[in-house]
Amino acid sequence: MKRCTRASKLDQTEDTIRRAGSIGALERLAGIGGAAEDRAAFWQPFCKLPGAEGLDAGVAELKRIIRSNAHTPARRARKPASRPHHA
Repeated sequence: MKRCTRASKLDQTEDTIRRAGSIGALERLAGIGGAAEDRAAFWQPFCKLPGAEGLDAGVAELKRIIRSNAHTPARRARKPASRPHHA
């Protein structure tokens, strides 16, 4: 029996998360907007936690969002039905 050597989508997602070099990269992967207002809105709930606990919780949430997005099937653009051509 042949074994598939291609990395699974889960493995690819985990590798992408590990390779993110900054919190900003995780934010982009999670789909958090680049505007200061978008970033502030994401981080606001975590500001209430003491010390590094808020940062850790925010990073964990970013990773959860990335994993969730990776396992959600992408929506395909629907093409209008083509009409049969009559000669």
